[in-house]
Amino acid sequence: MKTKLFLYGPALVMILLTPFAQAQWQAELIQDGSRGHLLVIDLPEDMDINTLARLAVELDGIDITAAMGFEDGDFTYTPLETLTAGPHVLKLVMLTEDGPHPIQQWQFEATQSSSATESGTTESSAAQLEAAERWLRSGHFNSDNSVEISQRLADHNTAADTRHFVMSGAGVSSGAVQGENWEVTARANYFLQSEQDLSLTGNSLDIGEYQLSAKRQDDWGQTRLRLGDQSLGLNSALLSPYQRRGASLQLSDTSERVAAQVFALRPDALVGADHFTGLSEPESRIEGFTASIKPFSAEADALKITTVYYDGEGSATGAGISGGEPLAEGRGWSLAMDKNLLEGKLSLFGEYAHASYDSDGDAGPAERENSEAYTLLLESYPFDDLNWYAQPVDWLFGLRYERIDTFFASLANPGLAADRDVTSAYSHLYWNRFSANLHLSHETNNVDELTGLPTDRLRNASWSGTYAFEKQQEALSWLGSPYLQFSGFVARLDRKETPDNYLGIETDNASNSTTLGVGSNYERSYLNASYTWSEFEDHAEVSSDTVSHFISLGGGWRPSDRLSFNADAQYGTFETRLTRQTAYTSNFNLGVRSLLIPNKLDLALNYNLNLAGGDNDSPDRQLLNAELGWTYLPASKNNPGVAFALRGALERYHGHEQLSLYEDNYQVFAIVRITAPFAARR
Repeated sequence: MKTKLFLYGPALVMILLTPFAQAQWQAELIQDGSRGHLLVIDLPEDMDINTLARLAVELDGIDITAAMGFEDGDFTYTPLETLTAGPHVLKLVMLTEDGPHPIQQWQFEATQSSSATESGTTESSAAQLEAAERWLRSGHFNSDNSVEISQRLADHNTAADTRHFVMSGAGVSSGAVQGENWEVTARANYFLQSEQDLSLTGNSLDIGEYQLSAKRQDDWGQTRLRLGDQSLGLNSALLSPYQRRGASLQLSDTSERVAAQVFALRPDALVGADHFTGLSEPESRIEGFTASIKPFSAEADALKITTVYYDGEGSATGAGISGGEPLAEGRGWSLAMDKNLLEGKLSLFGEYAHASYDSDGDAGPAERENSEAYTLLLESYPFDDLNWYAQPVDWLFGLRYERIDTFFASLANPGLAADRDVTSAYSHLYWNRFSANLHLSHETNNVDELTGLPTDRLRNASWSGTYAFEKQQEALSWLGSPYLQFSGFVARLDRKETPDNYLGIETDNASNSTTLGVGSNYERSYLNASYTWSEFEDHAEVSSDTVSHFISLGGGWRPSDRLSFNADAQYGTFETRLTRQTAYTSNFNLGVRSLLIPNKLDLALNYNLNLAGGDNDSPDRQLLNAELGWTYLPASKNNPGVAFALRGALERYHGHEQLSLYEDNYQVFAIVRITAPFAARR
């Protein structure tokens, strides 16, 4: 047995090192004023990563691995509170399949000095820690990460420029710290892709989206500052609810009766660390503000008035900024009001939006267009506590009117379809195990009534629903837990008005589709089937009429917890009536997954067969994928996992023409997967 004495400032610590294992690892306990005791476990310099990933640390029988740090090859631990005087036990363990296995153990005594100076120092440290805890009430951090390393071992008939060694991976991390009246949160996702042609940004390692947010609650109200990818929480004709990168500042009173925010955002979607803030390019930025007020009451059902204003520049194509693209300029404002009536049974919403848009800026030849958009919406839950056969019924009705001028455009909502005058009605019904949706609409174009353009009309009806039966018993138990599904639509597009001397094509066609599905779930298996019929009729004889039929069958079986099968088959026909041609397609999939050794060795096989026939002369295709995986180290919280795999793919083509273009090919890969879930909470 070896004994070491350490004397640091006010604390005298005696550590008794017990040779629990052959390794002579040393630990030091150091008193560090402002932080309390700091434990350091000195690890051997030649320790490999796999051994390190399986180590855990216990203090007085409590696992503190999640709170451990790792600095200069050593484990470190800073307690949130000063360790109490008296005996303590520090234990280093190895995680194995049979549970934690002790590697080394240290017992130590921590005693406080009785001198007045040292006592004052200790009390001062305790006071500082208490003040810090009041300032920081709680915090948490979560991170899920995975990396796959792939090395091609063999191949045949693959592209010459395809890389043999590839690394790929992804992760997402989030965290928050919270005090008495404030909170800071952060989240980000990121990816690794050594094959730069497959990377989202062209960089091997990059972030995807992220957001930093800081919120403070005061007696008068709330302040929130956000940086990164965010949505402003509005769905306006001018401003879509989708996320954009930039910055925003929001202020509101305690009841959120009055709220306002200013923003500066990219008009287009952005990923990657380039242009990290989203504000680095003035020629690709929209700026503005939103404000809302409840003038008469702070209640949830009270009348709410919201206004939006924006001004900015961006790409006319919405694909980003490059030297040869025209820069569009846009600005606009909107005013919206919404109100709930009859204790929430009736909701009313209305919005007026005005947009000014120049597709090539002031320097271009295109003129600036000023346009308008209107939206009116009524939604109602007319029945209160409605029941049918002792089951509650939830039934929603809605009416919506939308009129968007022919040349309406907004940089803050580039996906909005313009030139529409639409009236629609819809209903959603939920009762017990039954749900159904119905949507009816009537739409016309040429909203600005331009004399040289025709006015087309689209009438559409769509529906969908499902019913899930209860699990059948006794004589009908073979049915399992069956369900039915249905969906379909009927659409008619025709010409409402045609201007004189119009030389364009005529419009008069109809589209119809119906889908019926059935299936059932059992304790260890499932079955499903569906049939879809679709038809297109062109009464103007501009294009050919077509009709198609599609049948799908599928199922799965899990005979044990270690073995499962799944299979599905599809058959379809597509008939072009003008040329009297019919194409046939068949597709078959089979999957097998087996846990050869639970939590250790697994096997996965997938086979796909795609056949074409009739007047379709595309080649038949077969694809076989197989993977044998070995989990060397299972992943757990704050303990990375490592797995190895051998993966192969064989692809065969059988064409009717140009056989030389459809040669068989295969690839074999060696795979290493690393998964690393981390979490910490205070």
